[in-house]
Amino acid sequence: MDNNWRNIRGAAAALEEVGIPVSKGIVAEFERSFKSMPHETLDSLNVTAMLLSALGVGHYDYRSHEWTPTSDVVYSFDTEVSDIDRMYTLFLKGVQAISGEEFEITQVSEEEFEITQVSEEAGGVEYPTGRETRIVRFLLDGRECLYTARGNYDWFDMGMLDYLNEALVLTGNPKRLFFMSDGYQECIIFYCTKFWAKRFEKKTGCPLYDHTD
Repeated sequence: MDNNWRNIRGAAAALEEVGIPVSKGIVAEFERSFKSMPHETLDSLNVTAMLLSALGVGHYDYRSHEWTPTSDVVYSFDTEVSDIDRMYTLFLKGVQAISGEEFEITQVSEEEFEITQVSEEAGGVEYPTGRETRIVRFLLDGRECLYTARGNYDWFDMGMLDYLNEALVLTGNPKRLFFMSDGYQECIIFYCTKFWAKRFEKKTGCPLYDHTD
């Protein structure tokens, strides 16, 4: 068997072993995409991460601006977000999709505030700095949550994952959001126990992080 196909099928088989289904259609699509790719190029790619990104990215309708999940096990998103005004709303919807209905996120709202600064040289005149902060409010199993996200143009504030994990701790939930990168700007998230995360790492060779230790 060609090394290219062995990498793709081997990565898919490893994911299947930890309970992440990979359809034959996705494997075939990857094989078609990599058909003309040199072996050394494919060997340098994290095929496992690429498969997970494809599985968890969901579907975004650019006409209705609605996002629907494509997996209940893995959620992935580009940290350079296209729907800026709802980046955290859509993120929480993605997290809810992989929750197994073990918790509920409701009443999500986002409000952007422009950061201003007073100029003493201009006689105390207040002026915008060009930076923003976004207040994200939601209920986690009825508990009020508020996160102040740092504005950085269209980039997602990754501190939101740490905040949500801290909120899960406060509810007594033994599971956490573990995450990894595809090596570029895709964030791949699982809702699982530490035991499962370690098993995933052992099977796939991909480290997972939760930042709660």
